[in-house]
Amino acid sequence: MNRLKLTKSTIDPLPASAKEVIWWDTELKGFGLKVTPAGRKVFLVQYRPAGDRRNPRKYTIGEYGQVTPYQARVEAQRVLAERAAGRDPQADKQATKRRIASEQVEDLVTEFLARHAAQNRTAGETARIFRREVLPFWGSRTLGEIRKRDVVALLDNVRGRGAPVMANRVLAAVRKFFNWCISRGLLEVSPCAGVGTPTRERARHRTLTDEELGAVLAAARELGHPFGSIVQMLALTAQRRDEVGRLSWDQLDLEKAVWVMPPEHAKNGKPHLVHLSAPVLQLLQSAPRLGDIVFSGDGTTPFQGFSKSKARLDRLSRVSDWTLHDLRRTAVSGMAQLGIAPHVADKILNHQSGTISGVAAVYQRHEFLHERREALNAWGAFLNALE
Repeated sequence: MNRLKLTKSTIDPLPASAKEVIWWDTELKGFGLKVTPAGRKVFLVQYRPAGDRRNPRKYTIGEYGQVTPYQARVEAQRVLAERAAGRDPQADKQATKRRIASEQVEDLVTEFLARHAAQNRTAGETARIFRREVLPFWGSRTLGEIRKRDVVALLDNVRGRGAPVMANRVLAAVRKFFNWCISRGLLEVSPCAGVGTPTRERARHRTLTDEELGAVLAAARELGHPFGSIVQMLALTAQRRDEVGRLSWDQLDLEKAVWVMPPEHAKNGKPHLVHLSAPVLQLLQSAPRLGDIVFSGDGTTPFQGFSKSKARLDRLSRVSDWTLHDLRRTAVSGMAQLGIAPHVADKILNHQSGTISGVAAVYQRHEFLHERREALNAWGAFLNALE
């Protein structure tokens, strides 16, 4: 019997041979690594089910490289603990696979979004990607039917209609979904394995000129609530699109002129205070109160039609080749021209690390609240003067 402690340093040099070989761990009984003639190295755990001492079960954990030795050891301990509790993990796994083989992708995506993606800040965007890009093609198929070629075809379809960056987002979403399936024992290998990023993205450096910014804001006012108001709010506060889109009335204190953003809405997971300048207060006071969500058509659902509304805004303003996120960059650049210090702008943006870094960042806990208020007031007055 081949035995060694299964660690990265001992697994890497293991050679392939003419026959399949199993190396058993010296510390955890039943935990092993199978090396195939093709050179694949697969973690497994072996146990004997209750009442059947002759036929040991081999429970496959996963392939080395996709699963680390530590992760495999933890999973082996879990399987052995289930066996000690009287269950048969391998039989349970096979029953689950049989159940999943008859379930549609749409049902599993629904569970994935409810259990996993809903805990993520980008849950709404992930759900939209599946609803718009994935389920129309895979929704009625079973999980076991999806192959790598299907993933490639899906991405080619998105790229083919002129949305290369969206193809990247689709790949990221379905990769998380299949990894979630693997973590629940529904799959052994992801169909996304070996699929490269469809499009190489380049960092944007676009900022709007004062003339372009004035034209965009004028067009936004013409469009009105909710999309036009979102654009104005983005320009005036320099916050992110999703943060503004999910803004609710209970986050606002109009008397104190502050927006208290909860940590679950902020990208870095930290609560954030945004001061409201006079133009922002005017914008909010004129917004219809239809429900909890400020910039919504019905007050209950965050605004959805960004693509079509942005195209209309471009036509009205005659400003093209820019994104809503460019307003954030434009605001920071504009504040710099007004003499606002970079560390104050970083605090306005709620950057987790900015111009103050290293040891100084560890001890720097000043929030520069007064400076931030003055900065946003000055920026709001500057935008008003662009009319």
